[in-house]
Amino acid sequence: MRKSVRIARPALVALAAMLVSTQSGAQSPPSAEALAAQIEALKRDYEGRLEALESQLSALKARSESAEAAPAAPAAPAKPAPDRAFNPAIGVVFDGRYASFSAEESAIPGFVLGHESERAPEGLSLGHSEVTLSGNIDDKFRGGLTLGLGAHPGEATEVELEEAYVQTLPGAGLLEGMRVKAGRALWTFGYLNEQHPHGDDFADRPLPYRAFLDNAFNDDGVEVSLVLPTEVYSEFGGGLFRGDDMPLFGGSDNGLRARSVYTRVGWDMGRDAAVRVGGYLLDGRSRGRGGGADAHAHEEEEDHAEEENGHDEEEEDHAAFFTEGAFTGDTRLYGLDFRFTLAPTGNARDSEVILQGEYFWRREKGTYALAEEMAHEEENGHEGEEEEEELGELRTDSVARGWYIQGVYKPAPSWRIGARYARLSPPDGSEIDHNPYAFGAMVDWTNSEFGRIRLQYNHENLDGREKDNQIMLQYVMSLGAHAAHSF
Repeated sequence: MRKSVRIARPALVALAAMLVSTQSGAQSPPSAEALAAQIEALKRDYEGRLEALESQLSALKARSESAEAAPAAPAAPAKPAPDRAFNPAIGVVFDGRYASFSAEESAIPGFVLGHESERAPEGLSLGHSEVTLSGNIDDKFRGGLTLGLGAHPGEATEVELEEAYVQTLPGAGLLEGMRVKAGRALWTFGYLNEQHPHGDDFADRPLPYRAFLDNAFNDDGVEVSLVLPTEVYSEFGGGLFRGDDMPLFGGSDNGLRARSVYTRVGWDMGRDAAVRVGGYLLDGRSRGRGGGADAHAHEEEEDHAEEENGHDEEEEDHAAFFTEGAFTGDTRLYGLDFRFTLAPTGNARDSEVILQGEYFWRREKGTYALAEEMAHEEENGHEGEEEEEELGELRTDSVARGWYIQGVYKPAPSWRIGARYARLSPPDGSEIDHNPYAFGAMVDWTNSEFGRIRLQYNHENLDGREKDNQIMLQYVMSLGAHAAHSF
């Protein structure tokens, strides 16, 4: 380009001289100074124009080269997302329902039921709500807190500390895939125990969870887990606990009376299916688990049933020990679980099939003591404190079993249907000849991940005599942040 400019400049100067000479032929010839001034003005004008053209050409070339090298810019620049990694996420879960039962009682002969495994109140009730806080403490630890609010008609609202724990993050300096969790938490035992009941596929927990775990095991303790870097999902872990929660009770002087170990593996079956299986062991010692002020009342009910059905008195006495007695001894609970998921259309949001089941096996070796709490009169005639009167003891080395299986099908993104069957085998030393069972069917509608409405029907036969037909209409609504559901 510059070479062309050098050639054009003399030609332009010559052209200007010719024009000037042509004009001078018609007029009086200009002076030498005037001619030189005109030529200089023409040179400056054309040089300025050429420089402007050169600069425009250079700018166009530079712009074209940068556009080819750089990726295309987005049509609308995205705003940077705020970093909330160290702010606690707060959420509230509302779990209310309407319930109707055909049977007056829901006791399971041969098993001591805790407060959490009781049926929901009949009629309308607020049920069990939760307030949760969770978040990163720093770059190495995370914490979580869950408060349960139990509202029972005619009673004061109960506030329960369900979870209060800290756990390590991947950057804590441990082995890759290792995690340490300490405090109070829903520990790893079976599939359902790790999740809150409002995340279940049914409105109530299956019979084995009610009979063996009082719905969930969330003792105080510490747990270590390790996920191996293998092609299939492989996890191992174990924990140490106080031993204050079902299936144990009473704790210990040093606060270390229970322990657990577990292993789980999972793998994909093609592109649209996956399966996970696990094995678990919870072992510890109980001190005075079960029993209470209702023992005498239940004895009267059993005596009445004995008269009507002609059962042997000794058999009923054995059943009373396991149902109402206080157990002291060693408890070992084994568990197996499996879960299979399938997305028929390739997208689980649109359609999904879930098959799930668990099997529990409990062995107890120790003593059941049956007692009656009675109020005694003090010397001044006023009613005093309640005392326990020993009614007898029964030494046992017994085994009890329980299992359930369920299936859930999602035919459309917002609708699901499901069925569940559960069964228990009472302790073999209780001499109870009936195996409690329960069948349930449900349908639920999910408007979003924050709201679900469920209708469920249960048919239970727990004592071999009275059948219980149950209807439950439940809503589960989440406000604020909530944890993602596990596999």
